[in-house]
Amino acid sequence: MVSSVLVARTKPDGLEYLLRAAPVAWTDASDLAQHYQSVRDATRAALRLPSRFRAFALPFTGDA
Repeated sequence: MVSSVLVARTKPDGLEYLLRAAPVAWTDASDLAQHYQSVRDATRAALRLPSRFRAFALPFTGDA
């Protein structure tokens, strides 16, 4: 079951997640990332970023 949703983007060696408490900063650690309650909220946050980031909503189960 999905416990939250993250905003992520791809990079050559994996994924990066939108960092909490920063306008546009990225982290490799999912526990430091901003967690959203719904896919809708995360998608909205991803779409508000500049298009060069190509971010998307990613459901998170807490196992990663």
